[in-house]
Amino acid sequence: MALWWLGNLILAAVVIPVVLVLLKRLMAPVAQIGHEADAILAGGVTIASQLDLLAGLGPTQAAVKKIRAGVLAYGAALDKIL
Repeated sequence: MALWWLGNLILAAVVIPVVLVLLKRLMAPVAQIGHEADAILAGGVTIASQLDLLAGLGPTQAAVKKIRAGVLAYGAALDKIL
């Protein structure tokens, strides 16, 4: 019976504090993962809000093609004049 109490005392005095220290060291990276996940989520929300602007890309490309054709025609006209 005395060995039983000695074993319980060793468990309480040595093993439990070691387990608690290891758990504390484990919780720091776990908390950091939570912060990093929040930062990634914020970046994803920012990117998702910027995707709405892509709807204007099609008309912009068409306008650029028209402007390029006009600039080329203007350049060709300048070549004839000069």
